[in-house]
Amino acid sequence: MFPPLIKDALVYANCVTMMSIGFTLVYLISRIPNFAQSTFAVVGVYCTFSMVRILEINPYVAMPLGVILGALLALVVYLGIVNTLTKYGAGPILLTISLLALQQIFLAGINIYADYVRNVLGIYSRGFMLRANDFRVGDMPGVLIVSSVTVIVVIVGMHYMLTRTQFGIAMRATVENAPLASVLGINIKKVSIISWMITGGLAGLAGTFLPLWFSSGPGSGGMLATSVFAASVVGGLTNIYGAILGGYVISLLEVWGSYLLMKTFGLWIGAYRLLIPLALMSIILMYEPGGLAALIERLRVKFLRAKKVREEESK
Repeated sequence: MFPPLIKDALVYANCVTMMSIGFTLVYLISRIPNFAQSTFAVVGVYCTFSMVRILEINPYVAMPLGVILGALLALVVYLGIVNTLTKYGAGPILLTISLLALQQIFLAGINIYADYVRNVLGIYSRGFMLRANDFRVGDMPGVLIVSSVTVIVVIVGMHYMLTRTQFGIAMRATVENAPLASVLGINIKKVSIISWMITGGLAGLAGTFLPLWFSSGPGSGGMLATSVFAASVVGGLTNIYGAILGGYVISLLEVWGSYLLMKTFGLWIGAYRLLIPLALMSIILMYEPGGLAALIERLRVKFLRAKKVREEESK
């Protein structure tokens, strides 16, 4: 039904979009880019690996485990690093550097686990792909179906939370003006903790899908980090809905663009695939620093003004 390239693009886009939502959410709340988020996704990758290769059970059992571990890891990062350093007056630059350093520590831990599995259990734990362990519906891989349904549920759930729940209102108030929200009785720390846990959970969930379609390993986080950051910036770092749009735009163009470049110039150019999201991000920032969300909002305002002028002229 779908060519392999379309399947690649959609599965990758679903994963990047879930992570972009979390990346933007944390940036809105804490005003720092959470570069350690890609490591949360690698934890999800190895949850699926462990379910399939070690326990020999259904890979989708890893989904709740990835969410839980990702959320707990994000909670540790927030309480142990971000909150602690903020108390001592650390600014965004120091916090960002700390998160980058923490990412390397987490990556070392994942490498230790991968080496343990290989050396002790005799199971190859790097550059693995688990497509053969996935189910199929016709020519549709299960990961495409499940990841697509999951990202729809995430988007609808985020919209409902932000617009219909007290926590969502508290979160939006915190984003707009944290000191004023605190004065009004909103628990800023609670909002931050839950936001970081949502971010970690989404990253861990996205990671559980990756090895079911792509070659994965400890280095998977590096590729994801660049794409997620570019998607969040392109969508607009101040808008959750922009993160959704940016996630799909960047991911689809990255996959299709790299395919066209390799077809034109040869397979060697595939090593420079990550230049595509970075180039797209640079172009968007030059012409629309607020991202696609700001562009759409400006066009909407212009349309409404033009409509109002036409109505006044018709009178």
